Amino acid sequence: MERLLYHVDVISRQRNRGQLEVSLVAALRETTGAESAGLYKLFTPPGDLMVGLAADATAAAVRILDDGISWPEGTGSLERFPHLHACLAAAALHEDREPGTNFHRYSFPIAGFGQETFGFICLTSRQAIDAGRIAVANGLLALFRNCVAMLDYSEIDTLTGLLNRKTFDEYLINILSHVANEGDQQPASLRLPRRRQAHKAASHHWLGVMDIDHFKAINDKFGHLIGDEVLILMANIMKSSFRSQDKLFRFGGEEFVVLLKPTELANALATFERFRNEVELFPFPQVGKVTISIGFTRIGLYDTPSIILDNADEALYYAKENGRNLVASYEELLDAGKLERHQLMHTDVEIF
Repeated sequence: MERLLYHVDVISRQRNRGQLEVSLVAALRETTGAESAGLYKLFTPPGDLMVGLAADATAAAVRILDDGISWPEGTGSLERFPHLHACLAAAALHEDREPGTNFHRYSFPIAGFGQETFGFICLTSRQAIDAGRIAVANGLLALFRNCVAMLDYSEIDTLTGLLNRKTFDEYLINILSHVANEGDQQPASLRLPRRRQAHKAASHHWLGVMDIDHFKAINDKFGHLIGDEVLILMANIMKSSFRSQDKLFRFGGEEFVVLLKPTELANALATFERFRNEVELFPFPQVGKVTISIGFTRIGLYDTPSIILDNADEALYYAKENGRNLVASYEELLDAGKLERHQLMHTDVEIF
């Protein structure tokens, strides 16, 4: 009982998703006596269901395997995980044997907002786990769901349902920390997966700053209720246009920010251009046509949050000054000589 209460305390104190997830799997492995505990996240790109191992716990190590932006390495179609597929279909605990070891395997669905399944817990054990310990596992999962709901509430913009500015700061610092440590050997007890080295051009994260054109005029002409409706509809277009692992934020007012998962410049440009076009074609009730200007930049190894935002803002300003309803890449503007590169100030301060 003492160890169970210890784990309840540890889980309930977490304010970071990665730490919350590893606290859960560590607690489940110990309290059920399992050999291993893994948390799999369910991703829903168009036309498919994908799962990836986000955190796991064994006697040797507890690991975070998800950086919150990219899919975890090894993510694949749900069809490759028949035990998780069966668990999702039943929306209930699924028991079977693990191929190769013949260990007992227990798969639990993790219900999210609205009770849809957003992930799974998978336990493997040499011996069958008794009903009492299964009940403890279900209790810890309920606690975890409550903690996730509290995190969601603190991270979401109430008007649009997008992530808020506070959460953006945490995601960006997490990305910069990961980029800075890429290729370094992480401690076995807590590490992120190494990126594949074959396609360097595809390893860059991207940040886009987006601003609704002439939004003040919309508010002045139609009123703030219609202005709020435009913001809500804009957020809905964002959710349908960007990929499931891209992070979408409202900074306040008519300004939005997107963090793209790693891709090439051409794909980043195409992604933002597709969204700009969808906004232009969307019939906003009463208002009619609304357009958006976008400036975006690469997140580089030696960048700071302020430099990244300044670069994207410069590209956005260029788009605004050159006709609006435009996507502008900071790197392409630099190459064309239309912007000047910031001078990097070297100091002895260690950011990470």
